[in-house]
Amino acid sequence: MHFLKHTILFVLVVLSGFSANAQEEDYTAPRPARDYEVNPSKNLAYIELGGNAGFFSLNYERIYFYKEKLKMSVRGGFAPNFNGIYIEQAYVLENNFILFKNPHHLEFGVGVTMQRRYNERPNQTDVYFWENILFSVWRCGYRYQKKDDGFFLRAGITPAVMSNDALGFHPGYFTFWGGVSVGISF
Repeated sequence: MHFLKHTILFVLVVLSGFSANAQEEDYTAPRPARDYEVNPSKNLAYIELGGNAGFFSLNYERIYFYKEKLKMSVRGGFAPNFNGIYIEQAYVLENNFILFKNPHHLEFGVGVTMQRRYNERPNQTDVYFWENILFSVWRCGYRYQKKDDGFFLRAGITPAVMSNDALGFHPGYFTFWGGVSVGISF
């Protein structure tokens, strides 16, 4: 019983300290406005239709180098593809170079897409397996992104070259593809 009293007293002392500390900050005071000239939006969340992952992908992008006429960003994305009862995946990793002043940009990029497919083995009926296929993907396109938070849009051509798959290397497997991205910057 003595231990229980000390435990309750300790919890009350700790909670009263949190309560007193929480009352020191004035949450009703207006926050200073963010200066987007000094601290521009560098994060993006968007959906891409077409593009590097095929049909669609969910993406996060971070601008890690920011100058007025040149910006560089890194992107990570994920795309589920439903094949019967199996969920095949595609993972996107890309580095982009964004040129010109805000809000209209020319964008170039290079990246890799890894697809996990559930395929039938060649020359073996009803024998399936998971395989990883790599695509080298490039990007050239238009990008609309302001310095402040808000709407983000881009459209571009994303040609791809495929690596080996279950059927072997496809020499000359090169395809033009395109994509449109819509999201928010913050």
